[in-house]
Amino acid sequence: MRAVHASFTLNLASLILKLTSTLNAVSVAVSAEFLHSLGDTVGSGLLVLGLSVSKKGPSTRYPFGLGRAIYVFGLIASAILGGFLFAITSTSGIQQLLMLEEVSSSTLSIASLTTALILDLVVFSWSLIEFRRAPGDPASRGTLVENLADTVGGLAALISLVIGDPRIDGVGALIVSGILLSSSVLLSHRYFEVLVGKSAPKNIVGRAVKIVLSDPRIVDVNDVKSLFIGPDEYLIVLQVEVPEATSVEEIDSVRKELSERIREGLPEVKHVIIEFQKPTSPPMSFKKVLKEIITLGD
Repeated sequence: MRAVHASFTLNLASLILKLTSTLNAVSVAVSAEFLHSLGDTVGSGLLVLGLSVSKKGPSTRYPFGLGRAIYVFGLIASAILGGFLFAITSTSGIQQLLMLEEVSSSTLSIASLTTALILDLVVFSWSLIEFRRAPGDPASRGTLVENLADTVGGLAALISLVIGDPRIDGVGALIVSGILLSSSVLLSHRYFEVLVGKSAPKNIVGRAVKIVLSDPRIVDVNDVKSLFIGPDEYLIVLQVEVPEATSVEEIDSVRKELSERIREGLPEVKHVIIEFQKPTSPPMSFKKVLKEIITLGD
C-alpha cells in the first residue's frame, strides 16, 4: 500500500506542473491532460482516505473490519469522476478538430510538461514494483493502471504541444479522453468484483484444498467457497467428508488441525470455516471442485 501514498504525493506534484503548463500554453491536449491529472490526484486522495479507514480493526458492527473501504472510494473515483472528465476532454478534442484553433506554447509550458512526464514515469516505475509484490491486490493494480495512463497521456499532450498542429492537438485530446475512459472502465470493473464478493485467487483456493486432502482422515472435499475480505485477507469455507465412524471429538480435532495448517501454509487466509458431513455425495467429488477452481482468476 506504499504505492498508494507515493502515488498521491507525486500525482500532486505532477498536477502542479501540468497546471503551470496549461496556464502558459493554448492547447486542448494539455488542458485535457491537466484534467486527467486532476482526476487521478483526487482519485489517489480518495484511495489514501479509504486506506486509512480500512485500517480500523474488526468490531461487532463490522466483524471483518473495513478492509473494503478503499475499494468503495476507488470505485467512486474511477466511475463517477472518470466518466465526468471523459465527457469534458472528449468534447474539447472534437471541438478542436472542428474549429482548428491555433496552438501556442512557451518554454515554460514545454519544460513543465516534460518534467511532469518524467515524474509520471517515476511514479509508474514505483507502482510497478509494488504491484509485483502484491499482484492480487486491486488497489495496487488500480494505482498501476492510473500511473500508466498518466504516462501515456502526458506523452500525447507533450507531442501535441511541441508540434503545434491544431489537428494533432485535437487528436491528442481525444487520445487522453480515450485513456481516461478505458482506465475508468477497467478499474471500475476491478473494484466492482471485489465489492460484490470476488473469490480468492485460484492458487490460494487450490492449495487450501490440497492441504485438506493430504489429511488421511478426510474422505473427500465436496465444496469450497472463498471471499476477498481486504488486502492479503481471505475467507475460505470448505465442506468435507469424513468416515461415518468419526466421533464428534475427532471432528473437532480435525477441524482445529486443518485450520491451523491452512493458516500456516497460507498466511493471507485469515478466516477458515470447515463443515463436516458423512460420505453421501459421489466419491472423488474433489476432482470436480479442482476443475472449478481452475476457472477462477488470479
